[in-house]
Amino acid sequence: MEILPTNDSGTSYSVTQLEEKAFINALQLFHEAAEQVPAYKDFLNNAGIKHLDIQSKEAFLHVPLTDKVNYFSKYSLQELSWDGTLANAKYISKSSGSTGVPFFWPRGEAQDMVIGNLTQPIYEKIFSANQGTTLFVNSFSLGVWIAGMEFFNSSRWAAEHGTPITVITPGIDKEETVNQIKKLAPMYSRVILAGYPPFIKDILDHGSANGVEWATIRMNFLFGGEAVSEVWRDNILARAGIIEDSLTRSVNIYGMAESGIVAHETPTSILLRRCLIDGSVATPLLPDMAKVSGLYQYDPMVRYFERGVEDSIVITANAGLPLIRYNTRDNGGILPVTILDDPSLAIHAKESHVDLSQWQRPFIYLYGRKDFSISFYALIIYNENIKYALEHSQYGVQCSGLFIMSVDYAENMNQRFDITIELSQDIEPSEKISRELAKDIAENISLVNSEYAKLYGSIGERALPNVTLLAYGQIETTPGRKHRWVKRS
Repeated sequence: MEILPTNDSGTSYSVTQLEEKAFINALQLFHEAAEQVPAYKDFLNNAGIKHLDIQSKEAFLHVPLTDKVNYFSKYSLQELSWDGTLANAKYISKSSGSTGVPFFWPRGEAQDMVIGNLTQPIYEKIFSANQGTTLFVNSFSLGVWIAGMEFFNSSRWAAEHGTPITVITPGIDKEETVNQIKKLAPMYSRVILAGYPPFIKDILDHGSANGVEWATIRMNFLFGGEAVSEVWRDNILARAGIIEDSLTRSVNIYGMAESGIVAHETPTSILLRRCLIDGSVATPLLPDMAKVSGLYQYDPMVRYFERGVEDSIVITANAGLPLIRYNTRDNGGILPVTILDDPSLAIHAKESHVDLSQWQRPFIYLYGRKDFSISFYALIIYNENIKYALEHSQYGVQCSGLFIMSVDYAENMNQRFDITIELSQDIEPSEKISRELAKDIAENISLVNSEYAKLYGSIGERALPNVTLLAYGQIETTPGRKHRWVKRS
């Protein structure tokens, strides 16, 4: 029987024991919230649920899901909080608003400790921050949005608990970020640059244009805010002059304002994802990797996940406002830790110098978010489909990576698939690039979206995107917020 280590006490559990203990923790949180959170007590009462009757996994599945519409928007912040008070809140973050009306999320010391315990192993076990000295450059926005504050707090927490790491917070100012790295990097063993993926790319490009030789700095990257592809990761590492150690120099975070970090990549998850993509490892639980935008690992002791309605990810976690069977609206599912027993993966791990025993945790995978998709001729096109298409286009290097897609109607009232694409620095828009990009995008989307491939084969040029090109810097971004990949008509 395989034994899995835990984060805190050092106690080891089998796979079955770990799953049982994770559920017990979630069930205990449910009962505590039912007793101590006024809003949740009322929510269960209105649903006719007596919390003491819920004592098994099967019964837990009958507890109604919560979400922003049916629960969080119905009550005040005080009613949603433990004991009906905000007295224990140390600060409040705000949702980015990318999915609708922004919400406020109180957080306290307990949440900072949880996030600290989640991020410290990233710094030490992946980036080797326990050896030498580390400069953590926090290029997330430091306003009311959660990422900047959370990584500042968690990095400082790690520093206070033995990791020799120094935090600097330039925020979303690429010139200031580059200047700080140029000045301070020589004094440290390594740099961890943290930020929103498109902004990280901007920082690297801006640095290269201003004399920074990235290959002379031991760069590590912490991404958050959206999923990244393996092609994009390799491109970023190449820009930083990283040829080897591609599995240990970048980590993408899966997080949300509601709870902070919920899962993250590891060398094991990156290796597994690459093996699933190239087909050297396969699982019937995940037959279509083309739909997967991200693969992460999580600690089931602090984040209890279920697969809910329409493949939505459902989480139970002790966040600042307790989340009980909360419907994240993110589509995806769970892979058990036993997938690491695949003998083919073990061979690849040995070749890649990845110690699978270091990250014996279950996996969570995500599909493209419906919030970041359009409906064209009744089929769904995700922003990840466009990212893939651009990354594999002959003109991909001439694009900044930012785009906005939408669906409108032509004069004859046929639906029209519109994409506005920002070009890289010093690239001028032209009809040729626009025309060739439209064909490349259609052909590449067809490789990962079978419904679009059928449509393209059926209606031909009418399925081609209408591409509008903008010069570098002309797609506006809002400080602190995720880029809006989709424009609603």
